[in-house]
Amino acid sequence: MISFSLLAAAEAEATAGGWQAVVEGNGIAISLTGMAIVFAALVVISLFIAFVPRVLDWLDPILPKMHSHPAPPAREEQSATDHERIVAAIGMVLHTEMQKHSASNQVK
Repeated sequence: MISFSLLAAAEAEATAGGWQAVVEGNGIAISLTGMAIVFAALVVISLFIAFVPRVLDWLDPILPKMHSHPAPPAREEQSATDHERIVAAIGMVLHTEMQKHSASNQVK
């Protein structure tokens, strides 16, 4: 009986819960380290975003300028608009025919 009570006491100590388990497992130090790493990463990201316009202004004289010339739409783009018009016309015809069909079924 004595050995059973000693085992139960040892098991109770091994499975300590709450803040004691956090302290024993260095949980506070681990969480503070993780928060510091995340904070440092967010600072680096915000500094990068803040310095991007300055870096681009510095690179502006070095990089060549891109000039865009408006060109007439390509033949594929023109045919795409024609295709869209045809699809819209077919859709309108199907819609009106379905309306006529449903109206004739309701009259009967």
